[in-house]
Amino acid sequence: MPRTIDWPTRDEWQAKAEQSERTSCFPRQRVSSDPTAWVTASEMTEGLKLAAKLVRATRIALGKADRVADRYDMNDWNRRATDEDADVDDVASGWWQVARYARSVDVQPEAADRLATLAEAMRQTRDAAAEEATEQAVAKVVASRATDAEWEKELHRRTRTEEGPQVTTITVHGDGSSTVSEPVPFHPPWPNY
Repeated sequence: MPRTIDWPTRDEWQAKAEQSERTSCFPRQRVSSDPTAWVTASEMTEGLKLAAKLVRATRIALGKADRVADRYDMNDWNRRATDEDADVDDVASGWWQVARYARSVDVQPEAADRLATLAEAMRQTRDAAAEEATEQAVAKVVASRATDAEWEKELHRRTRTEEGPQVTTITVHGDGSSTVSEPVPFHPPWPNY
């Protein structure tokens, strides 16, 4: 089903290169989501130990404060942070929440502050690297869209898009050989009423 699309001119297409790349994904998707990429091994170990220590002490304090439901919530945050598949956001959020619950019942405030600091440092390091990766990607796309080769690729993509969906038939013969047809426009079957 061929269609006609009001495509932007080459200048308009080039002008939108930055916006296109910036909105193609979230900045954090351009860098590793592994927490150990953004804190040192000793900081990661320290954070896990602090979180475990705070969880134990805070569970007792929350029980004494008659806040049993908060114990379950804090445990969920800690489980998320210690999961083997946890990403930066899981670990940082989990540590921050454990520190928040500990502060709410005044349990080991120095340890809670240190855990929150580690969580924030992990996020900030990752976010700074993500912004840098975004800037590099934007510069690369802006430069590539200024080339004739990239414009030719775009024109080819537009042609394929205007042609609509295509069907290629592959026939496998009894002797094991095969033939491939030229692409033809796809026509969806119409329902019989």
